[in-house]
Amino acid sequence: MKQARRFRALGLAAVLSTVSLTLAAQGDTTAIQQKLNSQFKLTTITADRSDIVTAGDVASIHKPGLIMYAVFSPLPPSNTYKNGKIGQGWSGFGKDMLITMAVPGGGTAADYPHRPFAPEERCWVTGIQAQRDGVLFQLYSDPYDGIRYYANLKIPFPNKKEIPPVDAAMQLVSEVLTAVPQDQGAPDQGNQGGQPAQDAQLAGISGQYFLKETGARLLLLPDGTFTFFAASGEQRPGQFTVNGDTLTLTYRNTGRSGAFKIQGDKLLANTGLAWVRTGDAPAARAEAPPEAVPPPPPPPPMPEIAPPPPPADVTPPTIELGQTMDQVTAGFGQPLRIAKLGVKTIYYYKDMKVTFTDGKVSNVE
Repeated sequence: MKQARRFRALGLAAVLSTVSLTLAAQGDTTAIQQKLNSQFKLTTITADRSDIVTAGDVASIHKPGLIMYAVFSPLPPSNTYKNGKIGQGWSGFGKDMLITMAVPGGGTAADYPHRPFAPEERCWVTGIQAQRDGVLFQLYSDPYDGIRYYANLKIPFPNKKEIPPVDAAMQLVSEVLTAVPQDQGAPDQGNQGGQPAQDAQLAGISGQYFLKETGARLLLLPDGTFTFFAASGEQRPGQFTVNGDTLTLTYRNTGRSGAFKIQGDKLLANTGLAWVRTGDAPAARAEAPPEAVPPPPPPPPMPEIAPPPPPADVTPPTIELGQTMDQVTAGFGQPLRIAKLGVKTIYYYKDMKVTFTDGKVSNVE
C-alpha cells in the first residue's frame, strides 16, 4: 500500500515537472512586454493627436497593406498581420462600424482621409501592448499634405491558445516592423571610394534645391550628405542615397527618411510637390560637418503687389448663421483647407473656423 502511494506520488511529480518544463519553454506577456519596451522607445503625442511632444524611435514597416486614418478620425483603424501581409479583415470592419457610430451628423469612416503605407515606409510608435494572443502596436505618421495619420496594428501569435517564448515573439514582430537605428544611412567610413557607381550618382544629383510652396531649401553634397534649411532658419543634416531614379533622405538626428522621384532637375515628393534645382553644390569640406557648409543663397524675392485700398464706405465682411458657402467665400475668399465630415463641412481660415451643416453656417470659431 505504501509502495503504491509512493508510485502515485512519483507519477504526480513527473506530471508536474513536465507541466513546469512546458510552461518554462513558453513565454509570458510580461517578459515579451519588457523586451518590446527595450527595443522600441515610444513617441508621446498631444492629447488631440495633432503633433509630437517627445520623439521616440522610428519604426520601418516591412509588409504591405497597412492603412492609416487621419488623426481627426474618432478612432484609428484596425490592421492585422496574417499570411505575410497586413489587412483589415473583420476587425477592421468592426472598427469602421464603431467610427461610423461616433461620427456626428450621419457620417461614416469613409469621410476621413485614408492613407496606405508601402513596405519600408516609416512611422512612430506611440503604444505597445503584449496580449495573450498577440502584440498590439499603436502607430502615428509624419504629416502628408498637412495631415497626420494613425492606426492600430495587431500581430497575432501563431497559436492563439499559447503564448510563445520571448525570442519567437520578437522574431514574429521583426517580420512586420523594426526600430530604425539612429545612425542608419551613415556612409561607410571604412570603404571610402569603394563604390564608384554610387559616387557618380551622388555627384550627379548633388546641388541646391528650392521648394517654392514653403520657402524651404535643400543642399545635396557630392559626398552623400545633405542639409535641409527650413524657411524659419532651422537646419537638419543627414545622408542621402540614390538608387536608379529614387533619392532617399535619412535625417541624422531622428532616423526618419523620405523618398523622392528624380525627374530631370526636379525632385518629386509623394505629395506631388516638386523641389526645383537652382544651382550647383559647393564641394564637401572634410574638416567641417555638413552643418558648417554655408547655405545656398535664397532665390530672388517675388515682387509684392499691394492690393488696392478698399473704398471708404465698404464695411468689413461678417458671417451670420444660415449663410451659404458662396456668401462666406464672397466675403472672406477661399479657405486654406476644407474638411468634410458627413453633412458637415468645415472651412479653415487663418484665424477662423467656419462649420456648415447642409451647406449653411451652423457655427463660427
